Amino acid sequence: MRQKKFSFVVASVVLASLLGLISVKAHAQTSPATQTAPQASEKPYDWRASFAKYPTGKVPRTRDGKPDLQGIWSRSILTPLQRLSAQHKTEISEAEAREDEDIAQQASIDLRVEPTATPPGEKTTDAYNSFWRDGYWYKVPMTSLHTSQVVDPPDGRVPPLTPAARERGQGAYERLNRPATGPEDRPLSSRCVRPVGVGPPFTGSGPGGQESTFQIVQSRDVVVVRPEAHESQMIYLDGRARPAENVRLYKGVARGHWEGDTLVVDYTNFKDWGIEAFAAYGTTQKVHLTERWKRLDEDHLLYGFTIEDPGTWTKPWSIEFVMWRLTDQEQLVEYACHEGNVGLEFTLSAARAKEKEQENESGDHR
Repeated sequence: MRQKKFSFVVASVVLASLLGLISVKAHAQTSPATQTAPQASEKPYDWRASFAKYPTGKVPRTRDGKPDLQGIWSRSILTPLQRLSAQHKTEISEAEAREDEDIAQQASIDLRVEPTATPPGEKTTDAYNSFWRDGYWYKVPMTSLHTSQVVDPPDGRVPPLTPAARERGQGAYERLNRPATGPEDRPLSSRCVRPVGVGPPFTGSGPGGQESTFQIVQSRDVVVVRPEAHESQMIYLDGRARPAENVRLYKGVARGHWEGDTLVVDYTNFKDWGIEAFAAYGTTQKVHLTERWKRLDEDHLLYGFTIEDPGTWTKPWSIEFVMWRLTDQEQLVEYACHEGNVGLEFTLSAARAKEKEQENESGDHR
């Protein structure tokens, strides 16, 4: 069980803060010179034109001639989700990208917890957790020169939340920060119901993240996206009808089709709070998500999405980033969540102990 201990959460926050000082990259092959960030008065986002700008190489294909998306892929990248307010360029130079990559690798090394450093008689789970973290056993590669994953709005920032979403977020914060008396008081990820990072949609995760690898299996009529933390998504390409509107799933209902060499996936039928990537404030049942997948060459997969939810954001927004392929020798590791979920066990046992203590103090032994 990849136990999410507080000490490593702090370390991850430190690393994320450091990476926030880095203005990172995108498909690091031939890229135009660094560009100044556009002003707000830009043309509407055109994903086809944007995808066409990425350099491509030899693309593997299936027997029916479609791009072969299969393989084990990683979304561990250095590009931040949003452009930093102090960053005024849409892209950085190759030299800046290489420097940022080295800084990120050193930060990951510095945050490692060595078992030999543990004082005698004390136990640690940090070294165990570190193994599962991106950047611990490999150098996170540069896949892009972009300064943000967000490409629309043009300022590279996620649009503001609506008042309703801010209110939901405040309620969620209060629930998660009060003492938990039962499993319902803990988030779905702590209960192994809805693991972190399983999508849809995906966003790029940096060093210190986890569950960033996933496998794609493909046939003529279905594409399966299988994250490391289970929760496989079936994307049907055979034109089958969607279920009734009242059928709601955490991962939504996916229907896909090919537009040239790009797989376009349309999602509907999400549950409230169904998209775990936005669990801090939730989404509504009106959320509409469109994913796009395009293989660029043997080792790179371009991914993007556009999401719209008038009950959550003031306008739609879109991201793009490049994933990279793991070698054929590398496999997804087992994600055994329930089998070692001591975090939830200790939370609940502490609540029962507190109740017992209160009973003894009050003399109420009902």
